Amino acid sequence: MASLAFFLLIGALLMFMVSTRQWALWMRGGVWAGGLLLLMVAWLLLGSSERDPELATALADLAAKWNRPGESLLLRMLDSNGATVSRMILSLFDIFLFFAVVVGVLALVAFRPGEEMEKAIRPIMIGMIGAIVGGVFALGMVGTGFGTSKERQAYAGPVARDTVHTAEQIMLNGDLLRLRGIDAPEPGQVCRLGARVQDCSDEAKRALTRMIDGAYIMCALERPRDPRDPDRLERVATCNAVRPGGDEFNIARRMVEEGYALGVDGAYAAEAAEATARARGLAAWCTVRPDAWAKFTAAQKAAFRDRGAYPPGTPVIGTCGPPPRVGAPKRPQNPTPVVNAPD
Repeated sequence: MASLAFFLLIGALLMFMVSTRQWALWMRGGVWAGGLLLLMVAWLLLGSSERDPELATALADLAAKWNRPGESLLLRMLDSNGATVSRMILSLFDIFLFFAVVVGVLALVAFRPGEEMEKAIRPIMIGMIGAIVGGVFALGMVGTGFGTSKERQAYAGPVARDTVHTAEQIMLNGDLLRLRGIDAPEPGQVCRLGARVQDCSDEAKRALTRMIDGAYIMCALERPRDPRDPDRLERVATCNAVRPGGDEFNIARRMVEEGYALGVDGAYAAEAAEATARARGLAAWCTVRPDAWAKFTAAQKAAFRDRGAYPPGTPVIGTCGPPPRVGAPKRPQNPTPVVNAPD
């Protein structure tokens, strides 16, 4: 559907250009209205589509292998990087649509009798159409893997249904970003409140979702690797959020302020202390620090979940009373009373 939308967009541009010919006014108006109709249909199709990629034109290698296109380098690269091409091209569709509207308005201006206005406007229209087609082709080639490009350093976009990945990771512009300066509960980490038990990670993830719902996100990349796992590439970024008419805020700082994450390397120490003092978020429960939980064995995790027990010296969060230690001997329930024998 998305590919069809782009073909309709190009068709609309061509019809706008043709409508500048010195035909009868009713014929020119009909051609222009047809272009406007194609433009509206393209917009409606793309709005309800899965945003499939728009394929770029063939390269020389494809022309040389016209009888076996599946072996061409272009189609093989497109097959491997179709999602990237789609994301790059379709993200600019609104800009292309704006230029198409400008071309349509210029075509209306050229309706004046005589060829002077038509001759003046036509080069502008051709230039805009060429810019759109050239932009689509260039983005398609870059997204497919031809040419070189530097790693993206900044990200921006509205919050979508799949933006929140974990309590400390968000998906933006197709890339997974870790919020800089915080450590949130690990997946499956347990929080306790008396006999009640809950998943800390799910609770923190819901808090992050609520926190940025309806906001626009802007992130600046800090470093490419996670120091806790140097063998795995990971994008770490400072991310801010702002809602229409609201103030901009740092997402990581807000997570610490509300008690759903901890600062690392001394970051947000004051915010974490206040969240603990006011028993905000997970600080109202009892759990261990996420970095300590990640080192727990399966038996230690089960002991904390079932009895609230943890090894001595484990850093904890929230209102944790003195728990039974892991491996501590149980005291007998009905000890035998000691009776002193008479002399």
